[in-house]
Amino acid sequence: MRIKKREVLFSVIIVLVMIFIGIFVSDAILQGAVSKSESYRTATVIENTDQFYYGMDTNFGNVLVYGDVSSNSSVTYDEIGGGFIYIEKNKEEYTRHTRTVTKTDSNGKKRTETEVYYTWDHVWSDRRHVEEITFQGRTFPYKSIELPAERLNLDSVGVDNRMNYIYVGSDDRYYYNVVPMPMTGTIYTSLQNGTINDSSALFRDMTPEQVIAHMEQNETIYTVVFWVIWVLLTCGAVCAFLYLENKWLD
Repeated sequence: MRIKKREVLFSVIIVLVMIFIGIFVSDAILQGAVSKSESYRTATVIENTDQFYYGMDTNFGNVLVYGDVSSNSSVTYDEIGGGFIYIEKNKEEYTRHTRTVTKTDSNGKKRTETEVYYTWDHVWSDRRHVEEITFQGRTFPYKSIELPAERLNLDSVGVDNRMNYIYVGSDDRYYYNVVPMPMTGTIYTSLQNGTINDSSALFRDMTPEQVIAHMEQNETIYTVVFWVIWVLLTCGAVCAFLYLENKWLD
């Protein structure tokens, strides 16, 4: 394919326009990340239980609090045992599928045939969670803190398994996601009206100082990720343009 001079010039214009737009979008993303990390930097670090209680009673505002999230009750399934703040049971079925494929033989002749293949497909989920959780000695509704779930290691609860699945026959298997207790970390929340915000963020196994550093690091990460994607889009746009005949440039 022969590339014309006018196509090269127009490609340069495309690149310049994409860079110009990218600068504005990147700046907006960076400002958003900076604003978010600033709210974490300026949050008060709560150092003890008394300060936490006082903050809730006096509408203290944004805070970072380190502690354990637990519960006076627990949930599980009979086959798992133990107790968790949250547990999710997922079922997968070994399912038969068909697809039409085109193959070429050694003589270059093409033929179409139906191919059969099998995959494990997610077909069902069931979830259970406690009604209340405790943090810093106070009781809150379950929804008060967003708790990250993790894949349950079935060996850790003494359940027979294959590759961390419980198989029922050859075509059905189950795996589990859980929120164990206690779960330790830092919550970012606002103390007001004698309680904490609903859906307060929990940063698992991180101190307040680590949370702040993490948010500051995100400022750079978001910008880098954007420019990587934007450069790829720009390259794609230029390649697509050059692939066209572009007779209107003649």
